[in-house]
Formats: sequence, structure tokens, C-alpha cells
Amino acid sequence: MDGDVVVSPVEVLSDLTAQQYEDAFRELSGVRGLRLVDVCGYEAGGQARYAGIWDFVHGPHPESYQWTAYAIPVADYQSVFQARMAEGYRPMRITPYSVAGQTLIAAIWETTPGPPWASRHDFNVLNLPTHLREVRRQGYRVADICFYSSLEPNPDYPGPPPAPLVRIARFSSIWVQSDGRDWDVFGPLTADEYQAEFDRQNGLGRLPVRATGFNVGDSGDQQHFVGLWEPARGLPYEAHHGIDDAGYQADSVRLGGDGWRQLCVGAYSAGYGDAATPRFNPIWELRLPDPVIAGLAAKFMNDYEVPGLSMAVAKDGQLVHAAGYGLADKDAGTPVTTSSLFRIASLTKPITSSALMNLANQGRVALQDLVFGPNGHLSDLGTPADARAANIIVRHLLEHACGGWANDSHDPMYTNPTLDQRQLISWVLANRPLDNVPGTAYAYSNFGYCVLGRIIEHVTGRTYADHVSQDLLAPCGVTDMSIAGNTLADRRPDEVVYYGLDGDDPYSMQVHRMDSHGGWVATATDVLRFLVRVDGFPSPPDVVPEDWITAMTTPSGLPGSEGYAMGWWVDARGTRWHTGYLPGTTSVLVRTHDGYCWVAVVNTGREDKANPDRDTEHGLSELMWDVHDQVDVWPAGQPL
Repeated sequence: MDGDVVVSPVEVLSDLTAQQYEDAFRELSGVRGLRLVDVCGYEAGGQARYAGIWDFVHGPHPESYQWTAYAIPVADYQSVFQARMAEGYRPMRITPYSVAGQTLIAAIWETTPGPPWASRHDFNVLNLPTHLREVRRQGYRVADICFYSSLEPNPDYPGPPPAPLVRIARFSSIWVQSDGRDWDVFGPLTADEYQAEFDRQNGLGRLPVRATGFNVGDSGDQQHFVGLWEPARGLPYEAHHGIDDAGYQADSVRLGGDGWRQLCVGAYSAGYGDAATPRFNPIWELRLPDPVIAGLAAKFMNDYEVPGLSMAVAKDGQLVHAAGYGLADKDAGTPVTTSSLFRIASLTKPITSSALMNLANQGRVALQDLVFGPNGHLSDLGTPADARAANIIVRHLLEHACGGWANDSHDPMYTNPTLDQRQLISWVLANRPLDNVPGTAYAYSNFGYCVLGRIIEHVTGRTYADHVSQDLLAPCGVTDMSIAGNTLADRRPDEVVYYGLDGDDPYSMQVHRMDSHGGWVATATDVLRFLVRVDGFPSPPDVVPEDWITAMTTPSGLPGSEGYAMGWWVDARGTRWHTGYLPGTTSVLVRTHDGYCWVAVVNTGREDKANPDRDTEHGLSELMWDVHDQVDVWPAGQPL
């Protein structure tokens, strides 16, 4: 792995007291925003101890989206269960354990959406075969299962009460609606039997995703094991069972240092009371980019009806992944490659904004310059019928704060198809009044960025495309971007075919007229070459001065702007992004707060903001954040 970029994927802590666990959850989940994905309680020397795994989480989550408890008495669990359900939570992990003869439960609950689920926490181990058959019969699969030894009155005691206490093996489980994946549960098994089963499952292409151990009998000197198995994903993995604390810590150092991700702790106690010692059933996976991304891409493309996808990813300014997936042309069977050209839609807006920042740096335009009226850059396009439009300045256009002409059902860019950009602007000034005073309200405006393209032309004396190509893109190493054509016959060599959904026609628009707000055609890698040179990171050198990058990426603060700056959305962490959509095209561009940049484009699209499971832009954004979250070892980067 010499030269590879190893990403620290998770935080794993064990041997925590109750107070230490609370402190860890407060810091890792509450402050750092990580997601608790596994929690185990166990007994060591007669005392309760806890272990947990905290993983990445992307996107905004309310502070209350995750709830955990680590020492619920088993008698109280049902009332807690009902309370969490009433609050909209669903169980993600349930781990019973015993300390000083008392059975307690540790659990994780989330408000995140998911398929229908069910959970039980009090099954006798003898009921396991019946339970598994019932789960399958109802069309579900086991998502989590944990076994434990419970100290209870002997149910078979024939004499008068009180009955003597005996150890009874029980289990808890969570099951969710089946998604078609293969799965099975095997056990309880002795250590040797479990190893044999492990070898058999490995030969069948399965790996354990959850392993649990528990004491057998009153002495606790023997343990049994149960594994939940699912198909392997083609990634290297290691899984151990019944290892002691020293072995577990040694493996954690060895594997964690090389980027292996721990999927579960599987902590339990060998023995009881003062004699109890911790044991672990950990599972690790080495998440390499090619198999992880291929699997994520295939699922995304199937779920969102996507023929072809291209993506490019950079870490610390260097290319670590670029690939095409699916088909550029379904009829011809042509695959998408890294050379495939796509319409990039509104990823154009950060390009246009960056070009204007450089012109502002050169003193050729100012953000406070008037746009229309006798003193404006575009005074020759007519006097606005709405006098307020004469007060629009360049900054207003960059921030979508010009006061009107929004991207809605009346978007000017989709009207008057016979007019060129300048003619269209004159028509809008004469016929379309503003909705608000300029500078007072945010309303996303394609037309506003069309106007910015004409300002660039006025200032430079060149076409928008020529100026941006020569003065912005060429210094980034980009020489093959161009403005799109409108029809199928206008396709460039290597350009994909676009496919509409829900009756949309990708070839019915004046895309060429959209030049400065949504008109570029490019490879994902070329857009990435631009992105890493305006990202504000040390390497490679940026083509826009630092002060102007700061200005360009400082949110306007206007009501409803949701962090929009000048051509970029920006969140509180410093992550910047833009998305794009046209019939037949969906795109996303992201510069993260932790050193990543990526670009992804597909040759179809559907807008359905009310239903994220149908909205292609949402799905593409989630895909790329999943890539960010799930790949742990990237190859050595290449200069862009």
C-alpha cells in the first residue's frame, strides 16, 4: 500500500466505563458529527464495560436523529421501545448483555428513513429455527441479531417456589423488509464448529456481517457463537471470533493503520462476575475504490433508471479515481468512458462566476457595477420597463438576487426560442417586470447568469465561450470543453446520447443559448481540473486569487438562499457544491471541507423534489457522498 492515500474511516473505542461511554458519545456524535454504528455492553471483572464504533455521516442531520442507551434493564426495554417508536425512531442495533446477573440492553435508534422493520428482544434460543422461518415467510431478512445468557428462574423446576436460578440462552433481533440479498444465520456453535462454518460460508462467497458470542451453562467456562452471513462484496476482509483483549487491540492497530474498516465489535464476556473477561468477535473490511464504487454505481443506476454515468474524484488536489459506468448510447451499445462528453447543465455557474472574479481582480468589472440603464454594462439592450431593474448590479446576478426572472414555470430561458441571448434580454427587459426590489430576496435565476455571460462579452470584446476557454479553462489544463448543441445531430464526437424520463425530450431545448448558465459540454475529469484550481486548497495552485475565491464562496445571507454565495452553495463546514439538471442530464460538483473534490454526470434525469427516491439529482449527490464515506484506501494520486 506504499503511496496509497489511507483515510481514517472510523473511531473505535472499547473498555469504556459508563461515564467514558457517555463522554465519547457526546464528543464523537454531538461535537464531531460522527454516527454511532455499533455498541456493545459486556462484563469485565464484575463491572460493566462498553465498546462502540463511530462512522462518517454526511449531510445535515438534526441533533436528535440518533438516540442511544447502554444500560436499559431488560424489564424496562419494552416501554423504552414503545416510546422510541412513538417519537419516530427505528432500531439499528440491539445488544443484550449481563452484569452481576442482571440482563441489560444497549441499543441504537435513528430517525433515518428505511424499509419496514420489526424487532424482538426475548426469544429463547430454542426458538431460533422457528423465528428464522417466520422472518423469511413475512418477506423480511435479519439485519441484526445478538445472543446472551440470562439468569432466570428455572421454568422446568417441579417443586414449590421459589425456583432456582439457571442460565437460559436468549437472543434479540431486528429484521427489515427483504431487498433480495442472500442471508442466513448459523448457530449456536462451539468455537471449532463456528470455524468450520466460517470456512464453509467463505467457500460459498459469504462473509459474516455480525458475530455474537455468549456463555454456556452456569460456570461460563464455554462459549457458543452465532453468525449472520451475507454475500461478500469482493473486498478483502478479516473476521475473528473469541479473541481476548490483547489480541483484539493488536489486530486493531495492525489493520486500522492500513485503512481497514471495523464493521462490528462483537464484544461479550467469557465467564461471570469477578471472573468475567472480555472477548471479541470483530469483523474488518478493506474498502478499495473500484469494487466499492462499482457496487454503489450499479445500485444507483438501477434505482434511478440511469443509462450512463461518469465520475472523477480528487484527494488533496490529485486525481484518485476516474471511471465511466453504463452506456453512452443504448442503441449502439457504446460504453461510457473517461473521454465521454456530457452536458454539465448548471455546473456552468461556478465557471461563469470564477471568470467574473478574475475580471474583477483585473479591475475590468466591479461587483457593484450597474448592469442595465444608461450607466450599465448592457445599456444598449434597452431601458427596463420596470424601473427597479436599472438598479441591478453584477453582485445581484451572481447571488440570484436580481429581484425576479426565476427558474420556475415562467423561466425566460425557456421562452422565445428564435431569439439569441441579447435579443432575449431585450425582450425580457421590455416585457417581464421584477417580483422584488433587487438585492432583497433570493430567487435562483438561469436568466441572471445568461446576463452575466453578456457582461463578460461586453468587458472582454470576445464571445463568452472564447474568453472562458482561453483565460480560465486553458490555465486549468482544460482544452476540450465547448458549448453544447441543441439537437441529436449536433452531438460532438464522444458525446453521450441523452435520454429523457417521464416524456421529457432532451433535444427540444435551446441549450446553445444557455451558454453561461448551463451550456458547457465536458468530461467529468475536465470539470474536475477546473474545480481543483478554484478550491482554495494549497495544491495545485488556484487560477482565481485567494481573496476572490473567498468573496465568491461567502454566502449572501439572503432569506431563502440556503447558503448560496456567488455560483456556489456553501455549508457551515466549508463544503462547496453545485448541481445541475436539464432533461436528459444531471450533474454534481463538490469541494468538501476535508480535501476532496469530485464531479459526476449522467445522461438522464428526473426532477421530483418531493420524492427523493425518484429525483436523480438527489440520488447522484447521495451516490458521491457514499463514495466519500465508504472508500477508505485510495490509490496514489495523479496530477490533474
